[in-house]
Amino acid sequence: MIHHGVTVPRKLLAALLGACLLAACAAPKEPMAVANSGTVIRNVTVVDTRDGALRPGQTLLLDGGKIVRIVSGAVRVEGTAREIDASGAFMVPGYLDMHTHALLTATKPAAMAWPMLVANCITGVREMAGSAQLIQLAHAINADSAAGKLTAPEILAVPGDILAAPLTPEQAVQRVRQQKQMGADFIKVAGGNHDGTLAVLDEARAQGLTVSGHMPLALQAASAADAGWRAIEHLGSGLGMVLDCSTAEDAVRSALLHGEGAPPPPPAALPLAIVSPMLFRAADAPFYQKAMDGYSEAKCTALARRFAQRGTWQVPTLIRLRTAAFSTAPQYREDPALVHVDQDTRALWERLARQYEATVPASASATFQRYYSLQRQLVGLLARNGVKMMAGSDLGGIWVIPGISLHQEFGELAAAGLTPFQILQMTTLNGAEFLHREAEMGTVEAGKNADLVLLSANPLVDVSNLSRISAVVLKGRYLDRKALDALKQSSG
Repeated sequence: MIHHGVTVPRKLLAALLGACLLAACAAPKEPMAVANSGTVIRNVTVVDTRDGALRPGQTLLLDGGKIVRIVSGAVRVEGTAREIDASGAFMVPGYLDMHTHALLTATKPAAMAWPMLVANCITGVREMAGSAQLIQLAHAINADSAAGKLTAPEILAVPGDILAAPLTPEQAVQRVRQQKQMGADFIKVAGGNHDGTLAVLDEARAQGLTVSGHMPLALQAASAADAGWRAIEHLGSGLGMVLDCSTAEDAVRSALLHGEGAPPPPPAALPLAIVSPMLFRAADAPFYQKAMDGYSEAKCTALARRFAQRGTWQVPTLIRLRTAAFSTAPQYREDPALVHVDQDTRALWERLARQYEATVPASASATFQRYYSLQRQLVGLLARNGVKMMAGSDLGGIWVIPGISLHQEFGELAAAGLTPFQILQMTTLNGAEFLHREAEMGTVEAGKNADLVLLSANPLVDVSNLSRISAVVLKGRYLDRKALDALKQSSG
């Protein structure tokens, strides 16, 4: 026989082949995986949220709330282990809603958000309402959930009392220290003055805490990023970051800080105002228009690159911004999914929508709706410039339906130009990175928490496939379609 110009005798070739076969036979085989308890999910395609790779034909062994092992070979199922055939399905980590006010529903059984969150794949939430009482409540809920007494997502982080009023630097230091003592995971700012907010940022850093929230009008987003602001919510809220991107920024900011436009709501009205259409009031519409007229993509690109450099995260909550700007639209007021919202909340939202309709002229409303379109465009620009972002719904705001709203957020992010893979990362891996919990969550790997979503179609092909839910695994507990439907029926 001739091989690359060299004649190899047949006897020698046979001897070589025989030796190869003997060596292969002698090589130790990997022992067959055995599952005696827990759940075995066979024949699933695992989606790698780090690089988008697909790994078909995988079998997951889950036990004790963890992914014990992932194998591509045979698995023997014994004892009490449950076996699931997931042929044709795709496995991704559980979804994280990184901006909710879900704890505020926890003391109202009829309004409790947990069943709808879990039924819609959400296995972890970042809570944005805060107080000493809510921090203790979060700990209790997590303990009950871990013990199997409650079907609820993990509450991943909770702030202390929200800082919204102007503070002296001395007051800022005192408030941050108080929140550290009460066990706050981070400091949330929703308003305030320039010097007081910078003092909050300085003291938070000294106390080992981070700051997230809305941008106070008195502080530019670039200055906040330079001072260590960790995450900007709702694109800054109100005029927010679009103002920072406008050539009219200085004039508009100065006018509003000097009392032009609508007066701020009194502190007693703040909780209701936050639920309502994002404080949109007719007297502010001209300033929104000026900010839009002066929009500069070059200025916005420079700001986005600064965020990327400084590590300033964004939680856009586009669905919340949209339901606020379109709060009177039949799309939301007549949504069939409102059956999952308790009657008192639904009645409040309708009352607020009518109030908005009665007090905001159609011309001003149209201005706010155009502003939303520019905000959505801004999210695409942020993504193109490498700004880290997370998915959040702002559950608690008008027309934001628990669980369902996060999937609506996926659609808004896609409309902003993000790919399905980017959106998947925003609701899985990015939250784990933000929380410094990559060792526990954010990817489907052995040793990670068994908080998972089984999808019937490839989530990298179309964003709508992120909502084609076959099953959810919560702390190792497999919830099939029937169990998820039962959770939904228990809501509202």
